[in-house]
Amino acid sequence: MKKAILLPAMILLALAMQAQTNYKVIKVNGSIQYVRTGSQMTLGDVFTEDEALSFGTPNSRAAVINPEKGRFIITPQSASQLSGARSNFLPAISNLSTRGGFLNSMNDIVNQFSGPLVILYEASWSLNPYQFPMDENRYFYLLLRYKGKTIKKKLLCNDNNLVFSRKDILTIDGQPVSTFDSPAASLYYAAQNGPMFVSSFELVFPDMKTLRSEAAIILEELSSQDYNRKVNEISGYLFEFYGKPDKKDVMLFVEKDFGLKK
Repeated sequence: MKKAILLPAMILLALAMQAQTNYKVIKVNGSIQYVRTGSQMTLGDVFTEDEALSFGTPNSRAAVINPEKGRFIITPQSASQLSGARSNFLPAISNLSTRGGFLNSMNDIVNQFSGPLVILYEASWSLNPYQFPMDENRYFYLLLRYKGKTIKKKLLCNDNNLVFSRKDILTIDGQPVSTFDSPAASLYYAAQNGPMFVSSFELVFPDMKTLRSEAAIILEELSSQDYNRKVNEISGYLFEFYGKPDKKDVMLFVEKDFGLKK
């Protein structure tokens, strides 16, 4: 009799475990702890959707993914409920327009270069050649801070495409640097009648080793999806956790680092 009762119970338990939705962690901002074990959430962890979590601050959040349900951002239920309560699973951005296209006016350029801008390898934007001609004497440049000094960095151009090259920007006096004092950057246009201020924004260069690990999880969990879905998911993830990406730069990243081509 005991065996007859125990067997259905084990089957029900197995079915319940199979019915649970598991999520894999891509990235954690701040501190998130598993209430059950007391351990910190970290990249690569797998947990169920009903796992009780403790958030270190109201701003703590994590990017997670499930092959069937997609990518989500988990946050506290509220600023006053940081521990034990059911977490928010907010749908992540997966269909993001990541290129400014043809930047025709100053307003277009200011809108593009605002907020955090992420550079992986090389991003470029096509500018109106009549409004913003680019040659040896007319060009765009950045002002950045390095070791307490202001650095002027002339930006590359190619057929009136404004180019942000990670390798070129992170080179000072012929020597590569890993980072600047802060992500704060100011964009100027050197015109015939003198320099013209364009905008201030944050220039973000992710640690590529870390980003590869994060992107690898997204690509692994979405291995059955097509190329466009994978690029869109990585672009959306970058936008939410790093800054505005350029789609061609994302495509270059997945090709160089993961061998993915359209």
